[in-house]
Amino acid sequence: MSLTHIDIDDEALDTAKRLGGHRTKTAAVAAALEVYNKRLARDAAYDKYFEMARGWDVEGAEESHRADKDTARR
Repeated sequence: MSLTHIDIDDEALDTAKRLGGHRTKTAAVAAALEVYNKRLARDAAYDKYFEMARGWDVEGAEESHRADKDTARR
């Protein structure tokens, strides 16, 4: 973990602490970064599958879905 000094809006940070039930500023920022990173990863996955799906017909979509399920089971 690294120590970083950044400027954050006090009102936004207090709101995040209150709504998230966090006791410290560090906990609120860490939780916000975790949510942000998960969102970006999910968006990237959506983009990947939308790009792959451009040429699919129904059979192609079903085949890809089966392949993903088979990979997940392993």
